[in-house]
Amino acid sequence: MRRNLERDFIDMRAILLVGTALALAGCQSAAEREAAATGVVEVRNGSMEEVAGLTKAARGKQAMQPGTWESGTELIAADFAPGPEHDAQMEAAAKIPRHAVKCQTASDLAPVDITMLEKVGGTCTFPHFTQKDGKIDVEIACTQANGARTTLLYKGTQGKDAYDVTVEQNSGTKGQPGYAAVRMRVYGKRLGLCQGKPAA
Repeated sequence: MRRNLERDFIDMRAILLVGTALALAGCQSAAEREAAATGVVEVRNGSMEEVAGLTKAARGKQAMQPGTWESGTELIAADFAPGPEHDAQMEAAAKIPRHAVKCQTASDLAPVDITMLEKVGGTCTFPHFTQKDGKIDVEIACTQANGARTTLLYKGTQGKDAYDVTVEQNSGTKGQPGYAAVRMRVYGKRLGLCQGKPAA
């Protein structure tokens, strides 16, 4: 089956301020209360439920500010297994670069549900997840039911008014069917208030 890179790459809002709409029962844990107070998340070998809870708690301290944003995506490198899908995959990767300047509302900038990762990659865990002092360093390991594995790496800076993150996605084994390795940079900077309309 042909891979759809634009579908498979996780929306960057899921990692830049990795908040989530996941509803967790009961009161916040001590770690979640600490994340809510500081905006800091530090996890080793974390489950999806644990990271989702902590990032949701930290969201209030991390939310990007509405306004006019300049943002874009740059493709750094792409490599795929040889075969009938290679050219289509390279063509899809070539469409990754983009640049835009536009008014972004709070709704536009709201983080998506990080648990959506598991709809694409299978069961996911976090060997490490650090969101602290304006920096983000994340490794996500996902395994599908058929045993296919994908590793996602995110490293860079992020804050309320700007972000600049390098993203790597590696799937499968080099030279084997299903192999894909893509590296890109995602960046954004708030330029100011929106002109002519409120950024609610």
